[in-house]
Amino acid sequence: MLVAAQFDSLRDQVPNLHLILLVNVTFLAFITAVGHYSSLTFLPSLLLAAGSMSRVIKWRRMSYPGVAATRLLFRSTIRTSILFGLILAGWSIWVMARSDQDAAPFIPFFAALSTIACAACLVSLPAAAYAVIWSGTVPMVLAMLASRDTAMMAAAVNLSVIATLIFGWMRRQHLQFRGIVRAHADTIDKEREVATFAFCDQLTGLANRRAFMSGLLASQRPEGEPLNVAVVLIDLDDFKLVNDKLGHAVGDALLCGIAARLQHFAPPDATCARLGGDEFAILLPGVDQAATEAAVRDIARVFDAPLVIDEAELDVFGSIGISAGDRWPDDAMVLMRRADLALYESKRNKRHAPFFFRDELQMRSDRRRVIETSYLDPVALDTLDVVFQPIVRVATGKVMGCEALARWVHPQLGRIPPDELFDVADRARVAHHFTRHLLRRALQKARHWPDTIVLSFNVTAGEVGDALQPMIAELCAAHDFSPSRLMIEITETALMRDLALAQRTIDDLRAMGIRVALDDFGAGFASIAYLKSIRFDLIKIDGGLVTAIAESALARQLLAGVVQLCRAIGTPIVVEQVETEAQLTIVSLLGVEKVQGYLVGRPVSDPAFTAFVAADRPAVPPPPPVLATAGGGATVVNIGWPSPIGG
Repeated sequence: MLVAAQFDSLRDQVPNLHLILLVNVTFLAFITAVGHYSSLTFLPSLLLAAGSMSRVIKWRRMSYPGVAATRLLFRSTIRTSILFGLILAGWSIWVMARSDQDAAPFIPFFAALSTIACAACLVSLPAAAYAVIWSGTVPMVLAMLASRDTAMMAAAVNLSVIATLIFGWMRRQHLQFRGIVRAHADTIDKEREVATFAFCDQLTGLANRRAFMSGLLASQRPEGEPLNVAVVLIDLDDFKLVNDKLGHAVGDALLCGIAARLQHFAPPDATCARLGGDEFAILLPGVDQAATEAAVRDIARVFDAPLVIDEAELDVFGSIGISAGDRWPDDAMVLMRRADLALYESKRNKRHAPFFFRDELQMRSDRRRVIETSYLDPVALDTLDVVFQPIVRVATGKVMGCEALARWVHPQLGRIPPDELFDVADRARVAHHFTRHLLRRALQKARHWPDTIVLSFNVTAGEVGDALQPMIAELCAAHDFSPSRLMIEITETALMRDLALAQRTIDDLRAMGIRVALDDFGAGFASIAYLKSIRFDLIKIDGGLVTAIAESALARQLLAGVVQLCRAIGTPIVVEQVETEAQLTIVSLLGVEKVQGYLVGRPVSDPAFTAFVAADRPAVPPPPPVLATAGGGATVVNIGWPSPIGG
């Protein structure tokens, strides 16, 4: 940095240096030649002018050649300065010896002025400045002292003092120059550091969101031109569980490992970035569709092998969404939104496979946006209602309770399945608005039922938190509904997200008398681990375990094992999706006390359910008798059951 600054300063001062020399030498020649001019009078000036012009042109055209070459140039300049000082001093002494008494005093003045002025121009290269001063001043002072002229000797002493002071001044000026250069270098370093912080992810060393977006926006072309970039978004699956179970240090190491793999598998000209959390992005420049697909296949290899962290292997999976195409949209941010939609679809499919944006994804996105904002539309929200499906005691066939189920015929979108509604709402974190509306509707209707009928109501995983119990307490109080008649159903997903929070929420609900059921037990997650941590009032066995029990011995054994497990921990159960008489007979043989499904009652509106409960008749007769067979099996005798509720 200092060498470059010295070079720039010298390049700017060289023209001034030569101009000062030319003027002083010319005037000195003019004064000393007054009255007897000759052809040689101005020869030094002409020679100096020619030499100065060539030097000025050379320096002005010269660009910084680098540290090594510049230092060689500086050494040459120092040698030239010594030679120049000696020549100037020698010529001045020669002219002074040949001049008359009137002109002689002017010669030291012009010589000293030239020497000091040139040294001032060379102050950024102190060695050259010192060389000019001493090589130009010392011989001149000695000559003046040797003249034995009092005035000359006094001028010599004065010149010596001035030269010494100028030497000290130049030294201080150079130190100040070095300080300024150093401060400038520090400022540049800090600016680079700030730029690094501003555009680099400090954990992984990848570009950050700002750098990625800057690169994307910089690549923007007019709408309709060929699209020459592709945006790839990557989101790690279940990264929060890694942080919660293994600690943030392992989570950070995992992110760094993924970042290193991305840089390895991505094309060399791609921009890899960490947008935040566990979300990464890659900008693929100058690619066509075939090249994009090939690059994405390589990028997806980051998940092929487990990461080794602290001698432990971690299987890492992620979702990948890609936005590519033929033409530029009107805004580069459209590519980000499209890649995000593709990423959402990749996550929804849970296949850990790259997903390219398609036009129908935009239609689905628009549909989701309408759904998740419908709680703000009173007309749309009013069409969201509840129906009730009976929960029946097997031994008597009587209704013991019911589950409230959402039904929605949207005025704009038509029929919306409950799974779609709450999947969208939970992802958008607005499910509590719909839940409040549905629970209010359910309580308004259930308050008129007999006290023996328990209302079961589902909440999403995202709603399991500190705000759930106050909301339910408020609605129960507003509708004069006893909390003891309410059963809140939660899924294992809520437990997986945050077990401590789920435990605290369940405790709060049970403290006010509300019962809590574990829904969809056996649907595929590690349910047993949660049963050791949390005590439930009821376990609802997922219907997927019931579907094939009449045809498959293995299915019956699996169901029997789950029922036995629940019985071992002393928790009552309800088997869902019982739809045939054979299924009902089998679950009754397993000792199941309560069932739910189309066989015993389809979901019906409040008037139909209220009328049935008021009639106080069995939803379905008890299971048919079982006759022993010679083979030790069982034969079901069909005695012609009547149609169930809603049948």
